[in-house]
Amino acid sequence: MKRPNDPDLAEYMACAGCFCLASRQAARKITRLYDGYMQKSGIRITQFTILSQLMLRGEMPIGKLAGLLGMERTTLTRNLTPLEARKWISIKAGDDPRARMIAITAQGRGAVRRGFPFWSEAQAHVARLLGADGEAALKILASRSLG
Repeated sequence: MKRPNDPDLAEYMACAGCFCLASRQAARKITRLYDGYMQKSGIRITQFTILSQLMLRGEMPIGKLAGLLGMERTTLTRNLTPLEARKWISIKAGDDPRARMIAITAQGRGAVRRGFPFWSEAQAHVARLLGADGEAALKILASRSLG
């Protein structure tokens, strides 16, 4: 087994500062923090995010929702299954039978209302941790197209 100070590994030390790794670690930490707050509401932050966006924007095709959330369609579809099972969303065929339309239900709106106070606490906690500069940097990064 090679040791970290082996000359062959020196050029790979830059990987220790990988932006992708750092962003994924940060995202997981933030998600765990939000989920910790949200636990009392019976809704996970990923579910709350999907439902709150549907509540704010109305019914839309699954592809549009995936784009809005920055998710792959297949990942979103997996995340929608438990929401549909709990009757928090409805899924129906659109005008184009290949396009599925997603809408929040009355029960889903209730879940958002129950979760909102816990989300607000988590949001304030993360804002304190990030500070104004961190908040601004995160929002800029989220808004940029990196492709």
